[in-house]
Amino acid sequence: MNTKILPLICRAGVLAGGLLLVPGFTALAADKAEADAFPHNESYVKITGQAAAVSGSDTSFQSRTRQPAGGGAGIEELHIVKELSKTSSLVIEGKALTGAEDYLGSFKLTKNDVGSVDFGYKRFRTFYDGVSAFFPTNGQWNTLADQDLHVDRSKFWIEATLAKPGAAVVTLRYVNELRSGKKDSTIWGSSALTGLPFNLAPNVVNPIRKMSPSYIKLGERHEAVELVVKHKIGKTNLRLELLGDQFNNVDTRYVTNFPGDVIPWSIASLSTTVPAGQLASPQNVAKAAAPSSSWNNQVLIAETEGMKAKTAGVMFEADTPLSSKLTFKVNGHYELIHTTVVGDRPLITSTPTATGVVPVTTNNYSGLTGGTRLKNLVGNVALDWKPTKAIFVKFAYRAQEEYVRGSSNYTVIAAAAPAGSPAGTPATVLTSTPRLGWAKLQQDVQTPVLEFRYTGIKDLSVYFSGSQRDLSGVERNTSAFNPLTSTTGFGTLAIQNVTEDHGNYTLGANWKASSFFTLRAEAFEKGHTTNTAGFESRVGDYYLLDSNYTGFKLSAVARPSPVLGFTTRYVNQRGKMQVTGFLPAFPAYDSLNSRYHTFCESIDWTPNKSLYVQLNANMVYHVISTVYPRAGVTPAVVNAAGLTTANAFDSNRVLQNSNNDYLTAGLITGWTVDKDTDAQIQWNHYEANNGNAALAALTLPYGVAVKDTTITVGIKHRFSDKWMGHAKVGYFDSKNDTTGGRTNYHGPMAYLSFEYGL
Repeated sequence: MNTKILPLICRAGVLAGGLLLVPGFTALAADKAEADAFPHNESYVKITGQAAAVSGSDTSFQSRTRQPAGGGAGIEELHIVKELSKTSSLVIEGKALTGAEDYLGSFKLTKNDVGSVDFGYKRFRTFYDGVSAFFPTNGQWNTLADQDLHVDRSKFWIEATLAKPGAAVVTLRYVNELRSGKKDSTIWGSSALTGLPFNLAPNVVNPIRKMSPSYIKLGERHEAVELVVKHKIGKTNLRLELLGDQFNNVDTRYVTNFPGDVIPWSIASLSTTVPAGQLASPQNVAKAAAPSSSWNNQVLIAETEGMKAKTAGVMFEADTPLSSKLTFKVNGHYELIHTTVVGDRPLITSTPTATGVVPVTTNNYSGLTGGTRLKNLVGNVALDWKPTKAIFVKFAYRAQEEYVRGSSNYTVIAAAAPAGSPAGTPATVLTSTPRLGWAKLQQDVQTPVLEFRYTGIKDLSVYFSGSQRDLSGVERNTSAFNPLTSTTGFGTLAIQNVTEDHGNYTLGANWKASSFFTLRAEAFEKGHTTNTAGFESRVGDYYLLDSNYTGFKLSAVARPSPVLGFTTRYVNQRGKMQVTGFLPAFPAYDSLNSRYHTFCESIDWTPNKSLYVQLNANMVYHVISTVYPRAGVTPAVVNAAGLTTANAFDSNRVLQNSNNDYLTAGLITGWTVDKDTDAQIQWNHYEANNGNAALAALTLPYGVAVKDTTITVGIKHRFSDKWMGHAKVGYFDSKNDTTGGRTNYHGPMAYLSFEYGL
């Protein structure tokens, strides 16, 4: 029996990480029972082993649990507190977990009445899954060749603080952060492997869907130097901050359209007889001439986006109590940002010719270079007024000015058929065309703020907060133009006024109805309007995006007895959005109605110091409406000769609502086995059922349909005042209908650790 159990324990997989990340793991009662049963060592080290026996998709397991499928081991926690003298101390923290590639090393030296020095390094890994959509009509499932993707994030910092009595507190901090690796992208390529009939008139169903997976390769660095000085002169608290910040990012997104498809030359030459837009690559050469075929050529895209930016900023703030009832606050912020952008977007198309397939490389943005200069000035003033013990009022005003100018240039490399070649000859001759563009933006922002709180009624407090952010500005820009042929020298100039209004208002109250019942109610409104109106050469251009959300929150805490408590929360939000463009031809119309309801319940039961139970449930109903179900059926199109050129189709099956309903539930219970042992059981469940495979004929069926369940049993045992052990075993199960079950996984897991007090 030991022979069978030992390999699972020794592999030490994802149990600890997968379990500790589950929401609701910590309970107040558990903390109390643990504190009573086990002594706390100020300095300690915790050695951990984790393992999981995954059946199914390893990469999906890693992505959802954020733990390696192959397990890992190492130092989960290291905490050392060392008193170097009566006035100085050293704190060391560390972590080193293989598999998860989670590392930490930090040192903080503190000397009383002098200051401190803190420096360290941390790194951790985030896992991603290189898959895309599952198409239910034919069971097509597309994945990257390498689905095991991850990104490593690391950070080095050093901070020194000088804090002598009676003098200013000065802090100097340097941070260097890196992000590198590969992660999946939601910008998918096209694929015709859907099993749907080819789009030959009058059939209006297009078999092509965005369901070819893609990924991003990251290479990013961020550095910042910050100097902060704090001092108090009389009654005035002063703070000065100087900031230097820069980042250097080069990211590349890899996308493949129609992977593995190439039109045979014998079929491609039919472009002289087949109407434009109806010729694409065959998935099966034997079916290439059949009306049900879908033909396209493979296109490889590598889009590189690079940006460098440098920021210099200064911020000053002060607050002064003018009287016992009135406090004045002021702060100002200035920053100057310079950016440089580089990039390109080569497209390699598999182009068939009479002699074979030729890779033709074009480029939408070859040799892209450019940059911007941004100047930002911000000022804030505020008054905190407390005329009585029961009333608090805050008046604040924020003003901001922003100036931006930028320019860019690049080359468009396009392909065309050789001059004088017959119709149907593939595009293999490249031409280059330069492009230039520039833009300027100036905008002012004003934001008044009001806060109010009243506590003059026994067991009742009422509060209000409101802000109205108003922006106005002018934007000048040109579309990318050819400087060799432009008659004006700067392309087509667009000048437009830009205005924005953002209002946020909240009114609420807290009522302590009795010693065992408390109620909180809050109503809110959020409104956002963005308006762009062209003038001069673009008179009549008009764009409006208007959204408004209203709702309320209700929270109740009931404790009918000292050992039983209920926490209930309900949120209701409704919203509407309107969009217009190019008035008066296109007047305002409702683009969405949003409804959001969430109900949360938590029950705590601690009948004695040795037992606790906590139940949690969270139900969410969220829908964003489109024109569905008003779209109805789009009628067929019949020409003058009485022939049907486009069949009728059900538009409602294209313009679907966006549903995001889900349920989470959890149970955690723990008890004291004896004075040296605690036990714990935890169960967690997540479920969503928003998929609709029936929509596949006319669109890509979005919507999550998944069920995740985890159950674990754990014990914590004290061997001595210095040694403690932790062990957990459990089982996880994930069923994902969104991917046709291709990303399902299940299996046992184990966690084992030993903690030693230093």
